[in-house]
Amino acid sequence: MLTTIAKRLLTSVITLLVCSVLIFGYRYLIPGGPAADITNLAELGTSMTKAQAARQVQALSVRFGLKKPIYVQYWNWLDGVFHGHLGTSFFSQAPVTTVIGQRMAPSFELIIGALLVSLLVGVPLGMYTAIRRDRAIGRTLLAISGLQISVPDFWLATINAAVFGLALHWFPAVGYQPLSAGLGPNLHTMILPILTLSIVPTAFVIRHLNNSMTQVLRSPYVRTCWAMGLPSRQVYFNCALRNAVGPIITLIPLLVASLLGGTVLVEYIFNIPGLGTAIVTAVENQDYPMTQGLVLLAGVIVAVFNLLADLTISVIDPRVRKGSARISDVGWRFGARRAQPAIGLAAVAEVREPAAVREDVV
Repeated sequence: MLTTIAKRLLTSVITLLVCSVLIFGYRYLIPGGPAADITNLAELGTSMTKAQAARQVQALSVRFGLKKPIYVQYWNWLDGVFHGHLGTSFFSQAPVTTVIGQRMAPSFELIIGALLVSLLVGVPLGMYTAIRRDRAIGRTLLAISGLQISVPDFWLATINAAVFGLALHWFPAVGYQPLSAGLGPNLHTMILPILTLSIVPTAFVIRHLNNSMTQVLRSPYVRTCWAMGLPSRQVYFNCALRNAVGPIITLIPLLVASLLGGTVLVEYIFNIPGLGTAIVTAVENQDYPMTQGLVLLAGVIVAVFNLLADLTISVIDPRVRKGSARISDVGWRFGARRAQPAIGLAAVAEVREPAAVREDVV
């Protein structure tokens, strides 16, 4: 187990280092460079001559250390990251870490809330559609989830704000109340953005669990459980769901990455002062230190969730700890070791899931 944890940590560190190189180097791909961009912004409100602009570029290049070799600049920036200093914002002249700290709570509340809603709604519905896969209700729910995936976040946010905020007045159309103002006011302003952001991830959870659960229900060891006469709830939850939950665990980091991107539009439309609106402002003002800090934070969050997902699967599946299976393997055999010896393999292949038993599940 310790070896598995060490390998996952090493992989996460290497991934973050590669991300840091890409994040730091992207600004040098832009023609002109940071100093020229700042000077161009300054020229918009002043009558600066070309000579004055050139001197301004030189002064800013020296001030921000842009005359040094790029590997020296990268090392200085990386050293600052390790010491908790991500630079100073070009736009607000405030430390990047201070701005991120002020805007972190709304975004984290939005992401964690949407993730919880997606799992709490998507897992039961995904399981239900797999059990009722041959019925009209199961096919209807899958079709609806397909439509959910096709709908863009900005359209959902705009429609929900117009209908539930402006027309029905159930929730505020825009605005945010922090937790310091009370749990009730905070939830009143965050329920609509959370539900809006969770619609698409919920559809992904439903479809992934439906596919995984359908494969597991057709496996021999589940038919063995039916042949032993186990109660339907024990078969579905203990034998089937525990084996089908692996793809959902590996899906969570992808959902987090998707939610991080979705917060940009949802926060902008609902006027929530979070990390999404911060990165929009940073890009509009060509604020390179702020953009680098926010993108690096997003990479760290995704890497942490990837690491937690890998470790969770290592705990659930003993084969991963022993190195005999990949994390992406599906069809684990929880409960099958106990069930299979009770009946011959030839007989197991002929056992089918009783339709009468399936009726009393949900």
